[in-house]
Amino acid sequence: MLMKTGIPIKIPIKIKNPVEKKKPKVSIISLTSCEGCQFALLDLGEKFLELTNQVELVDFRLVEDEEDPGTELDVVIVEGNPMTNENEKTLLEARKRSKLLVVLGNCAAMGGVPEIKNYQEGLNTIKHVYKYVQGIDNKEVREVDNFVKVDFTFPGCPITAEEFLHYFPMLINGEIPQIPDQPVCVECRKKGNICLLIEKKPCFGPMIQGGCDAVCPTARMSCQGCRGLRPTGNVKAMRMALKNFMTDEEFENATEIYGLRDDIEARDK
Repeated sequence: MLMKTGIPIKIPIKIKNPVEKKKPKVSIISLTSCEGCQFALLDLGEKFLELTNQVELVDFRLVEDEEDPGTELDVVIVEGNPMTNENEKTLLEARKRSKLLVVLGNCAAMGGVPEIKNYQEGLNTIKHVYKYVQGIDNKEVREVDNFVKVDFTFPGCPITAEEFLHYFPMLINGEIPQIPDQPVCVECRKKGNICLLIEKKPCFGPMIQGGCDAVCPTARMSCQGCRGLRPTGNVKAMRMALKNFMTDEEFENATEIYGLRDDIEARDK
């Protein structure tokens, strides 16, 4: 308020509208995969929709088939293996565009079931599928972190959707979560399950990263390690515990199912 010749004069003040906070930009992309982990997200139903309301979903082809505009991203989530030149290009471009790159599921993180061919006849495995193999792009199966830096991993085959709900809000805020270093056995005991090892049935639970709600042992199925080794998982002790009812060959074969063998060999070095 100003004074002019003793008379107060009111000057209108323009109040700016508050700037609307921009939503984090997120993209969910598929490489070579069954897309089972993405369907695990869709199975969350309204919970997943509520989560997507917190972000600008730039690309997720299971929800909408619109062309990716190629904008900068806060988080890119990748499912599957980079099995083709096009896959590799997509992955490298996604890494360049995004602040955080997150892998979704066992295939992207550990090679998954497709990696079995690496352990068997390697690239020659293709002859059991195709009569004429000339011209077929038949690469060795390699995990995403062989190509780009990975900031966080949602493990499992498929992922645990509730775990995604828990950690995703941290990621869109630029935080890197830390999954607790506890075995599958912790959740198994909470459910009151009888230990499969006590029943002399092979189970990798003690050396495997928990967080899956012990879904396999609860169904009386052996844990085969789809979530990968715990940081402090004791492979040597696990081998010894299984020797009485599992041969070395059976152990090796079981570790090949979800790409666990690579991690064990790296741990043994």
